[in-house]
Amino acid sequence: MNPNGWSRQVLLPFAATRAGLLLVGVLALGLIGSVRSGSGNLVAHTPVPAPLEVWARWDSEWYLLIAAHGYRVDSFLEGYYPDYRPEDSTGFFPLYPLLLRGASATGLPLVAAGVLVSNLALLVALTLFRLLVRDEMDEQAATFSVWALLAFPTSFFFSAVYSESLSLALTLGTFLAARHRRWGWLAVCGFFGALARPTGVLVAAALLWEIWERKGEWKGWLSLAAFPAGTGVFCLFCRRLFGDPLAWVHRQSRWRGAASGPWRAFVRFFENAPRLHGSHSSFVELVIAALFIVALVPAVRKLRPSWAAYTVLSVLVPLCSTLWSFSRLALTIFPAFALLGLAGNRRPELLSLYLAVCLPLGGLLMTLFACGWWAG
Repeated sequence: MNPNGWSRQVLLPFAATRAGLLLVGVLALGLIGSVRSGSGNLVAHTPVPAPLEVWARWDSEWYLLIAAHGYRVDSFLEGYYPDYRPEDSTGFFPLYPLLLRGASATGLPLVAAGVLVSNLALLVALTLFRLLVRDEMDEQAATFSVWALLAFPTSFFFSAVYSESLSLALTLGTFLAARHRRWGWLAVCGFFGALARPTGVLVAAALLWEIWERKGEWKGWLSLAAFPAGTGVFCLFCRRLFGDPLAWVHRQSRWRGAASGPWRAFVRFFENAPRLHGSHSSFVELVIAALFIVALVPAVRKLRPSWAAYTVLSVLVPLCSTLWSFSRLALTIFPAFALLGLAGNRRPELLSLYLAVCLPLGGLLMTLFACGWWAG
């Protein structure tokens, strides 16, 4: 990709959408104010200037706390929600807070380090995403796919102090490496991807077909071992620190609920009083989950098997417990956004309709997030 093409097709949509979200967040914080101190949820960082403050909410506090103090944060949890436990920090995988700590070693405040790491990772992810879609589909579909991803209503999480952009970049790195038989790079991205997010190890299952298609090269099979190796390293760390190698699994079960089949999320939705939006029984999350389920049909029919498998796993696994944060978790399901780009390439009015719906909703959710309300 030449520099001029990259500027138009990656940097421009990145800058336009991030600037819009930043403006909405700063205006919302200034006009409405923050409710974070009275929310009853963890607040770990001291306030920073508004252009940074709007990106540090909810799970950001955990990443900032771990980056500053490590995983033994028992004393910081006192006085908060009674169900908090010392090992709850293990629900947040270590790669992102380690990068925050490294960036802050240059003198940056932790929040600024988080915003920097997230946005640099997002630029890498967008570049890799465009390369993958261009190779699989065509130039125009790749451009539309980037816009579709950045316009998704919860895409502000990519720039917040969250690990979504880092996880997406590493996931895309594994798919690109597999496509070009760069088994060493696949192992590196897979190992660190498994240290970035609890579901990072699932990518290995989707890549099985890529290795098989290349006549089962032994280096390819060996590179897939890096995924469980990354998860295993974190399990050993949890055992050493908390005496439980699966502390992060138990934390997820307590917070997201016991898992069963992918129908569980919808059963739980109707067990509680549905609301327009909130952490549980959110109608917005229900609609988004339903749309992604519908997208499984064209994903399986039109996409290469590894992309289809990744889409199916990424949609159904979260739904085995709850709809909670599905719209945020869906950000890393890149094949779904490639399908949107393909559809927009064939029928541009569909992309216009998508943008007309998603951009205002994204502005609303950014307002909620910046002011400390639940957004996704």
